This record gives sequence, C-alpha cells and structure tokens, in this order.
Amino acid sequence: MTNDTLRLRMGVLAARGLAAADKTGLSDPYAVIRINGKKYTTNVMKQTLDPEWNFEFDIKMHPGQLPNLINITVWDKDTFGRDFLGEVSVPFKNVFDRNAGGSADGVARHYGDPDNQAAWYTLNKRTEKNNVSGEIYMRFGFMEKAIRPYEE
Repeated sequence: MTNDTLRLRMGVLAARGLAAADKTGLSDPYAVIRINGKKYTTNVMKQTLDPEWNFEFDIKMHPGQLPNLINITVWDKDTFGRDFLGEVSVPFKNVFDRNAGGSADGVARHYGDPDNQAAWYTLNKRTEKNNVSGEIYMRFGFMEKAIRPYEE
C-alpha cells in the first residue's frame, strides 16, 4: 500500500444511568468527542437517562501520529446553555483492550469484525460538585477499503 493513512471508526453507541439534569427527572443528553484536534458531536436525545445515539464517524490517522487520548464529554442540552453530565478520557493505546478479554492485551480489529467488542466506560466528574453518574458505550475499529492478504 502506498497510502499510509489508516481510518479508525469510532462508535459512540449509547449511555446508561446518566444523571438527571432537568426538573422532569430526565436529561437531554448528547456527547462531544475530541480527538486529534477535531470535534464530533452526537445528536441530542430528548428526555432520557439511557440514550441510544448509534453515532459513528471515521478519523484518518497516520502511523507515528496516533492520538494519545480520546476525550468524550456528555452534556445535557438546555434552552439556554448546557449542563455537564460526565466525561471520560480513553488512552488510544487501550481502545482495543476488551478484544482479548484482558486489561492490556487487545487486538486491533476491523470495525465490523464480530470479535470486535464494544465496551462500557464509566463517566467521571470534573469537580466534586458535579452531579455525574452512568457509563458510555463505545466501539473502535479500523476500516479498510480492501481486505488485506493474511501475510500483511
């Protein structure tokens, strides 16, 4: 292959057990993903603590210029502004950990590979005052236009 560009597909699939930010006891959650200086945003899911975004996007990457961290922040959309619902930073070197069932022995896989596991990540607070709970469900995988021969 002459082109060294890799495409990583990232799926921000869902969240569960989010904190209630509205008087209704629910939230209008959306997620903002920051990676390699770029920002991606899911749709807002109205009145839920368990949103299903099924949001996927591709990131072009070059070997030797891989990101250190993938930052995901969950917000509650309000008429005027937003409320913080939690965040998680995933070290890029750990995005495939769950594929081998261990903590640091994962295998990088194609996004559509049945053995490519999605995983739940616990949302964290920024300050002690934050009302944060829940987890976010994500999947990472590489995309290739052609299936490479096994030898590659």
